[in-house]
Amino acid sequence: MSVIYKSHSFSRWFFATLVFLLMFAAAGVAQSPPTIAKSFSSATVGLNLSTTLTFTITNPNPATDLTGVSFNDNMPAGLIIANPDSLTGTCDPGVITTAPNNINLVDAVILANSSCTFSIDVLAVATGDQVNTTDPVTSIEGGTGGTATASVTVITPDLTITSTHTGNFTRPQTGATYTLTVTNSGAVDTIALITVADTLPTGLTATAIDGLNWICTLSPLGCTRGDTLFAGTSFEPITITVNVGNNAASSVTNTATVSGGGETDTSNDTASDPTQVDAVLQMAAQTPSVTVAAGSTTSTLLNVNYSGGLGAITFACSGLPAATTCGFNPPSVSATGATPVTLTFTTTARAAVVQPPPAGMPPQFTLLLGFIGLAGMVFALMRTRNPGMRLATGFAAMALLIMAGCGSDSKKTAPVAFIGTPAGTSAVTVTATSASGGATATSTVNLTVQ
Repeated sequence: MSVIYKSHSFSRWFFATLVFLLMFAAAGVAQSPPTIAKSFSSATVGLNLSTTLTFTITNPNPATDLTGVSFNDNMPAGLIIANPDSLTGTCDPGVITTAPNNINLVDAVILANSSCTFSIDVLAVATGDQVNTTDPVTSIEGGTGGTATASVTVITPDLTITSTHTGNFTRPQTGATYTLTVTNSGAVDTIALITVADTLPTGLTATAIDGLNWICTLSPLGCTRGDTLFAGTSFEPITITVNVGNNAASSVTNTATVSGGGETDTSNDTASDPTQVDAVLQMAAQTPSVTVAAGSTTSTLLNVNYSGGLGAITFACSGLPAATTCGFNPPSVSATGATPVTLTFTTTARAAVVQPPPAGMPPQFTLLLGFIGLAGMVFALMRTRNPGMRLATGFAAMALLIMAGCGSDSKKTAPVAFIGTPAGTSAVTVTATSASGGATATSTVNLTVQ
């Protein structure tokens, strides 16, 4: 009986000693440090928008709790802690504190073979790739562990614009239109006011501008709207109505620009829309130079091309030489398309014409009056007996004869004038004018008169 008792006592002593030795050995074995991992909720985030950053701390030891677990994380320049930060999760009894550019955890306890997780929102304040790396995680039992790295790309909306039109414009024209379309070609939605500005070429005048949900003005010519343009979508189009003047060039370009929305890439914000402008009325002389003898007629053909819509086309000449007229057959054109019009010049033959004598009394009348006056003086002299009177009468007679002689001018001749179309070359301008709309076309014909 005593032998059995001693055997049981030895067994209990041996087991207790073994447990003590195992506990002593375990206490002397180094524990693994905690590990840390982090991730963003998305690979990209829009500028001035937020994304969620998640941290996970793990205790890899199967039998040992880790205490005093701590780490610090400084945000990169393009990220800050959001306000509100929407912090969720804990690592009890650890304390999580935040600052605009920092988050840290102190004095957490991670049970053996377990982990804790918490998340917080961060705000993107600068574009580009934002790489975030923590400081090393530490614990009392496991010492210092590793770091964790995560990255996110901060992007912005990318606005683009197009300007389109249909067919060629005509000169002049009322009610031609351009269509502007704004698109968000980026991967994130817009976050700010969007503005469209349009610059019309010379010769085009805007009469209206509108678009559904846009606020538009004619001066300055453009539109704005403040609602969100979602990534990959377009707003309702803007229509600009214009009048095309006679001074518009044959080739013009409309320019439209978009801005705002929170975008940063402005390299693709402008659209150019080259536009062909055809004249509604065109005219050219088939033979630009003609020759004619004075007194004769000559003709040339005018090629008239009319698009219609502005009433009858009439014609006129300017720069004709003297005594010359022009005529047109037909005198007006109303049909659209090409119409030949015959232009005829009519000249006047040249001739010499004697002009009437200059104003005044003819020489023969002057002599006759002188002799009549002399006869009267002689008659008066014969009847007077006063010597002084006779002497005065004689002098008066002599003066009358002298004046009569001066009154005649044998050297004067009647002037000669020439009439008719003068010889030479004249640049005659032919003008075609529409009844309405102010469309004009001109052509020059050099008329040489021999």
